[in-house]
Amino acid sequence: MATGIVQRGAGAIAPAAERDVMDLLARAVEAGASVEALERLVALKERVDRERARRAYFEALAAAQEEMPEIRKSRTAQIATRAGGSYSYRYAALEDITRAIRPVLRRHGLSYSWDVTQGDGALIVTCVLRHVDGHEERASFPVPVDTKAAMSDAQKNGAALTYGRRQSLIAVLGLTTADEDVDGAGGTAAPSDRITPQQAADLDALIEEVGADRQKFLQWAGVQRIEDLPAEKYAVAVRMLERKRGGGR
Repeated sequence: MATGIVQRGAGAIAPAAERDVMDLLARAVEAGASVEALERLVALKERVDRERARRAYFEALAAAQEEMPEIRKSRTAQIATRAGGSYSYRYAALEDITRAIRPVLRRHGLSYSWDVTQGDGALIVTCVLRHVDGHEERASFPVPVDTKAAMSDAQKNGAALTYGRRQSLIAVLGLTTADEDVDGAGGTAAPSDRITPQQAADLDALIEEVGADRQKFLQWAGVQRIEDLPAEKYAVAVRMLERKRGGGR
């Protein structure tokens, strides 16, 4: 079967294989081929279409990723612990992410939506990324609902839903987020590889507070000291330690 490509409409690329299958199908109809033969050709055409759509999706995604801006972590979450302390981390808000990516996705025929299902004490948030040619890919993110938080049930679910949407969108698009440029020079700040001293102190206090095994925590993190924890693992580490409350869950 031919493997070349031909240009078709608005710059889209269609495999020559699809053209060959269409030619075969047309000739089969003219020759009065059997229903079984026509069904096999239609099935082949559908497989070729799916492969063409899949190829177009990944080409569009690659092009969009080349244009995608790095999303700044411009928001700060301040979390109060039950012992009276607190910790914080910086993040890129969902509205900041969508504002930055929508024009790029639109230019490349990509769009997204979310599916949400209820799991055992968690929301399963799935981001579906679609291309105009029909192919789609999914990324799911389970979000535990904090039943002990000082919020209404609607607020708890809303917070979990927003977080799940943000993380699943980042995952399906392969986005990167970075701390803001804080030197005022307008250039690109080099992201910190490790957590800050304050974050290290907060994690140290949280380990004590929830009764976690410090050595197991360091093994999980792949570091010898809390201070060496990669900055990108901070929020995950906090959530994991918080789940240790109430019997080590």
